[in-house]
Amino acid sequence: MYHNLIATARKVITTEQGQRRQEQTSAGSVSGSEVTGGTRNFIRLPKIDLPRFDGSYQCWLEYRDTFLSLIHNNNNIDNISKFHYLRASLKGQAGEIIKNIDFKQENYSIAWKLLCERYDNSRLLINNHVKALFNAEPIVSETSAALRRLVDVTNKNIRALTLLNEPTRDTLIIYLMSSKLDATTSRDWEEHRSTLGNSPTLLQFSTFMNNKADLLETLEENNKFDNIQPPNSVKSKSFIITSQKQETKGIEKDKNKIICPLCSQTHYLYSCVEFKKLTIEDRVQKAKEFKVCLNCLRGGHIEKRCRFTRCKYCKNRHNTLLHLDQPETQVQDPMPSVSSSNVSFSADIQPTSQIHVLLSTAMVRVVNNKGKRCNARILLDSGSTANFITEKLSRSLGLSRVGTSSRVTGINSLTSNSTHSCNLTIESTYEHYQFNITCFILPEITRRLPASYINTENIPIPSGLFLADPSFNTPSDIDILLGAELFWDVIQANHISLGKNLPKLCESKLGWLISGTVPASQHKQTHVCNFSSTTSPDLNKFWELDTISPKHCLSVEERACEESFKLNTIRGSNGQFIVTMPLKEDPSVLGDSYAAAKRRFLSLEKRFQRDPIYKSMYTDFMNEYETLGHMTEDTNLPANNKNVSYFMPHHGVLRESSKTTKLRTVFDASAKSSSGLSLNDIQFVGPTVQNDLLSILMRFRQHKYVISGDIEKMYRAVELNPSQRSLQRILFRKGPSEPIKSYTLNTVTYGTASAPYLATKCLVSLAEDTDNQQVKSSIQRDFYVDDLLCGTDTLEGAIELCQNIKSILNSANFNLRKFQSNSALILKKIVDVNDDTCLDLDLSNNCTSKTLGLLWNCKLDILSFSINIDTRKTTKRNILSVISQIFDPLGLIGPCVVEAKIIMQKLWVNKCDWDDKVPQDIADQWSKFVEALKHLNSLNIPRWVICENCKINEIHIFTDSSEKAYGACVYIRSIDSSNAVTVRLLASKNRVAPVKPTTMPRLELCGALVGARLCTKVKESLTISVSRCVFWCDSTIVLSWLSAPSTQLKPFVRHRVNEIQETTLGSLWNYVPTRDNPADLVSRGVKADHISDSSLWWAGPSFLLQDESLWPKPPNDIAKQDLPELTCYVTQSNNSDIQHQTLIQELIHKYSDFNRLQRVVAYIKRYIYNLKNKNSKLVGWLSNQEIQSSLKCILLNAQLEIFPDEYSTLKLGKSLLHKNRLISLSPFLDSDGIIRVGGRLNNSPYDYNVKHPILLCSKHHITKILFQAVHKRLLHAGPQLLLANIRQNYWPLGGRNLSRFTVQKCVVCFRYKAQNVQPIMGQLPSSRSNLEFPFLNSSVDYAGPILIADRKGRGCKLVKSYICIFVCLAIKAVHLELVTDLTKEAYVAALKRFIARRGKPRSILSDNGTTFVGSDNQLRAFLQNSNLSYDVAQEGIEFNFVPAYSPHFNGVAEAAVRSTKHHLKRLLTLTHFTYEEMATCLTQIEAILNSRPLTPCSPDPLDFCALTPSHFLIGRSLTSVPHPQMTDSENISRLERFQRVEYIKQHFWKRFNTEYIYLLQQKTKWSTTTGDIKVGSLVLVKDKALPPLCWLLGRVVQTYPGSDGVARVAELKTKKGTLRRAFNNICPLPLS
Repeated sequence: MYHNLIATARKVITTEQGQRRQEQTSAGSVSGSEVTGGTRNFIRLPKIDLPRFDGSYQCWLEYRDTFLSLIHNNNNIDNISKFHYLRASLKGQAGEIIKNIDFKQENYSIAWKLLCERYDNSRLLINNHVKALFNAEPIVSETSAALRRLVDVTNKNIRALTLLNEPTRDTLIIYLMSSKLDATTSRDWEEHRSTLGNSPTLLQFSTFMNNKADLLETLEENNKFDNIQPPNSVKSKSFIITSQKQETKGIEKDKNKIICPLCSQTHYLYSCVEFKKLTIEDRVQKAKEFKVCLNCLRGGHIEKRCRFTRCKYCKNRHNTLLHLDQPETQVQDPMPSVSSSNVSFSADIQPTSQIHVLLSTAMVRVVNNKGKRCNARILLDSGSTANFITEKLSRSLGLSRVGTSSRVTGINSLTSNSTHSCNLTIESTYEHYQFNITCFILPEITRRLPASYINTENIPIPSGLFLADPSFNTPSDIDILLGAELFWDVIQANHISLGKNLPKLCESKLGWLISGTVPASQHKQTHVCNFSSTTSPDLNKFWELDTISPKHCLSVEERACEESFKLNTIRGSNGQFIVTMPLKEDPSVLGDSYAAAKRRFLSLEKRFQRDPIYKSMYTDFMNEYETLGHMTEDTNLPANNKNVSYFMPHHGVLRESSKTTKLRTVFDASAKSSSGLSLNDIQFVGPTVQNDLLSILMRFRQHKYVISGDIEKMYRAVELNPSQRSLQRILFRKGPSEPIKSYTLNTVTYGTASAPYLATKCLVSLAEDTDNQQVKSSIQRDFYVDDLLCGTDTLEGAIELCQNIKSILNSANFNLRKFQSNSALILKKIVDVNDDTCLDLDLSNNCTSKTLGLLWNCKLDILSFSINIDTRKTTKRNILSVISQIFDPLGLIGPCVVEAKIIMQKLWVNKCDWDDKVPQDIADQWSKFVEALKHLNSLNIPRWVICENCKINEIHIFTDSSEKAYGACVYIRSIDSSNAVTVRLLASKNRVAPVKPTTMPRLELCGALVGARLCTKVKESLTISVSRCVFWCDSTIVLSWLSAPSTQLKPFVRHRVNEIQETTLGSLWNYVPTRDNPADLVSRGVKADHISDSSLWWAGPSFLLQDESLWPKPPNDIAKQDLPELTCYVTQSNNSDIQHQTLIQELIHKYSDFNRLQRVVAYIKRYIYNLKNKNSKLVGWLSNQEIQSSLKCILLNAQLEIFPDEYSTLKLGKSLLHKNRLISLSPFLDSDGIIRVGGRLNNSPYDYNVKHPILLCSKHHITKILFQAVHKRLLHAGPQLLLANIRQNYWPLGGRNLSRFTVQKCVVCFRYKAQNVQPIMGQLPSSRSNLEFPFLNSSVDYAGPILIADRKGRGCKLVKSYICIFVCLAIKAVHLELVTDLTKEAYVAALKRFIARRGKPRSILSDNGTTFVGSDNQLRAFLQNSNLSYDVAQEGIEFNFVPAYSPHFNGVAEAAVRSTKHHLKRLLTLTHFTYEEMATCLTQIEAILNSRPLTPCSPDPLDFCALTPSHFLIGRSLTSVPHPQMTDSENISRLERFQRVEYIKQHFWKRFNTEYIYLLQQKTKWSTTTGDIKVGSLVLVKDKALPPLCWLLGRVVQTYPGSDGVARVAELKTKKGTLRRAFNNICPLPLS
């Protein structure tokens, strides 16, 4: 019974405790819950967080339902707690609703009711959820996260609408959401949708999206797993940005570790606002004080180990915030100049997407120099740190300019320079607003903006707005760029958004600015950068005809292309080549190209409608393409076709001059796909495998019988590998009524990047199919793309050659046709008679028309020109167009064409605009040139340049230059069996002289270089045997340069002479008079109407027809030392001979470090060795053998300079003269040819180098740097030790003096024995010798500290005090004041006491240096930093400071300090006075000091007292007993008292002038000046607190001479800023 009762009681108690605990938990917190199961089980559920509501309608329903279930409907929570939870869960606008309701229990229901009334608005809730659906973020790329986010947004808002009883239509929702999908997912959805029978439901759409997201998530996880590195792998650097979550964690983790050392905030030093406000010098100082890395401004490492990037301006190892521009030495400009600056410039990038980006432009009025207003267009750029104006506008306004030196930096660190700036006034056309700016002047700010015309029909600009730039949509020039300096002052607050993908309007003081994106047209976009440049159009196509291409080495890509052709090219069953396109990348990188190709084709069809003839020719061409099997319609493509497809747009090119096909279709393989890449972007271009046109045409002129032909449809004769044909698809249909069809091109297609290489490589490869060397050579060398120009010297040989070539080409389906020949017999044998008698030798096929087309009349066998000049408006564009069409690769009319090039150069120099009318003088010159060109129609030039039965062929090259151009011409001199000579012009080349002026000899040398290169080209091109090459030049300077060693010439001349000598090795260079030099015509030019009559040009000088003995002889040789461009080093020896240095000698005098010189020469010798021994090259570190070989080479060349006569004598084995300076040393040459000392130690046991040291002279540069190197190696040894170590291997003449000189000039050694400059003692200032009143001109200094007791008796504390000493500069009277600290207030108080007792002084001189050890920093900070001069200025006192660390500038005060301390030390001993006692003691010391005699005691027994300072203060000595004054006047007793006092005062002043002043005359020290310091000198700044090696290095920027003209103070520029020091603290370095 008992136990039953106990069990029942326990059960009741346990149940009651559980219920109470549950009630307490529910009432105290809703963040969790407790559940009891039985009497023992207790489970704590996870915490349920209250939702947070900020007033967003989209979150209201979720918040309301959660709050109702957790709080509002919970009866266990009282209302005051519910109110507390409600307030805690609201924020933002929602919190403001109940903010003002009193926090009471009864107010909870009011608050909840207000909240529900505000947000239980069904209409607003529905609108917000529908808006959320429409504004769902589109998916850019196919990722699982993006798909799930779109599904979640859709489901969330649909559920909310359902709860609001708002009906939804699945069809509309699916359409809306599918428009947000990316291209890939949208295509997959459409495919999935086609498998559904009826219209899909929203559930089916969500299921599809979830399945798609699951698939993508699986693939992404697999990719992550594949990318995981093994634990032991090396982790490489990555540029992938971590997720925001990871980044936040990293920041929170390290947040406590990042503390700014300057402001103690949580950021790095480089982000500190206070740090950025400092000057650059102060930033550097602070960074050093905080001991952070100067490169990244972080702690924990030094600059050398910093892994962050360097300064973006100078690339040195310091932070950009610490960059300090170095001053540049500039030529004095007559205009006022401003400081150099760096200007940052932002970019305007027009992307390649289908949008334009409008920049903020405005029309304004600018004021010119006469006050008139002109219109200008400005560009507002908040990313620019400066303002800019164009050169054109600046000139038209007539603004005054200021010289400047500024670097403009733009995108990709591209830079430009601005040399002038101007001030400009700009007025707004919108309101009364005007401002002045300073602009840098640039030739051009940017190209026209916008890049193309923009249609404004689809831009809904509100009416009534005043646009800042009404013509913003029309491309126009930018005259002014307004930077960030005024950008935000112009911008105002009002903004108007015109919609998605449309620009925005912003109100400004210039009007409404319009900027942002607008839909673009369907043409190619451009990239524009707001960066001034002076780029010109690419004229390579024109100028490349005037250059001789050097030998070309295959690049890596070209070698890869060759290897691809070799591995993948095969021959079909019919012999046809089947090739594979050489690709850089996998075709999978190409995106969608169908849409762009379709758009281009539809545009082409519009032209078909306008031009039926064009359509007919186009359709015929495409029909032929398909009929021949070169194009196949895509009818049944396999469903599982995995090949990437690329659709090429196409267009037609009309060629009226073509005799076969007037229209050709060109395929555009450069059209970009949706990935931004085109087919041509992923192809190798391939190398050029055929000869250039110049070589073919020169060979064409050497044969007696020649043949020309053409391969029919050469590109289409080569098939493409079927696996790649899907990359060559096109769209076409014959009429608009037909569907657009897809076609595949089966052959190599004109328009692809690799097509020329593949076709020509197949052609050249056919040469390997024959053993006939002549046929092989012709196939390899005589084809220019698909045109053949070949020949032989016999009829039979020509026929056989042509038939063999045709047979070889037919084996590969290359059909050779359209034959031409200068012999009808040859044509009869190979083909039917062709009626065409003229062949256009312009084989480039690059232009639609030619101004001067080179023609070959095969019947007459002559070359002629066809004239076709367009006489439109004479503009720069028109002139360039005409010149670039001139086709004269052989230079046969070079003298005529050079005039056109000179005209074009003048247009460039004058900076004429493209479409502006050219200056009248140039227009007249051009008109005369065009008129004269017509005479070339009658010009007939023999094609064949060799005579009949030729036995000897010679090449003669003539070179010349003028101020305008330079060039060369080549003649073939052939001699037949009867010794008859024929000379004919083969080719010529010329170049326009550079715009930058240069000397005539240099231009002549350039002409010689052109001739040497042209000769090499001729010899490589011709197949005839050439007996010799002879070069002719009318410049004796050039001929002397070519005969001189190139090492004696300056670099410009030396490099060209070296190339000429290597190219023309074994050939003769002769002199030709200018009148007989045909190259003179190339350089100066000849009118086209005179060229045909010039026998000098067509047949060369007449002396070539004569015997060689009658050829011109060179004039008297000019002296070698009179040649220009010679580089000579002069060494003054005993016999004053001038020695020309070699290359090694030049290096010797170039370097100042012996060890570095030794390594440089060693690497040069290694390079030469490796060139000679390619199979056993030396690599790695320099060996000891290489170092020793380099040393011997250096010493040998040095001795050749030092002892030239002695070396020559010893080399011949002779003895030196008995008076020679080396005779006592018995010199000899060792096995290496180095002069050594013979001496008398042959029998000694010492080393060979000790017995026979190498002989050197101390005056030579190599000896000096050798001594410096050994001095440093011996840790800055003294002169004796240095010389002893040198003599272990070398015997320097005058070595003892050189060792002393080396030690004296060593900067490190000088620091430890630095001597300062001491000027002569200066003149006394007037205040020292002019007595008006005592203390009128005073000096002040501090003494101390001294300890005083705060009170008498035991337990007193000792405090520091100081003595302020005032000294009269005239009479040395002393006034002492006791001060308790070094504060400004204490000094001012002492000064006021001094003025009250002694009177107001006129000036006070204060010592600015340290006075006592122990108070250095305190005194310096007090005297230098306290703004005392301002305080005492109110009293009318001039307060002056002496230079820092120069106590002798205030010597009177220093002497008073010493005297005061002398007495004070003897009084104090171990006693400590109170303040009153110390003041009394100082007053007594003051009396004693003022009673010191100023003059020596007089021997006169009647003179009882010497003159003291106190006589001027009270009329007698302060320490003497008062007694009547003894005077020399007998009538003084009759004077009144005031007269007697005045008389006594004048008596003392008289004694001051007669006795004391003369004692100041003598200079007790510094009687002479030792040393001198000039502006620009490099000096050391003494600092007693630092060791000598740590003293600052400074540059003297200014000196301050005194009244006597002697400078005693200098201003120095150091790394810590600008300092001012007296000469006694400056030590000039021994650098001179």
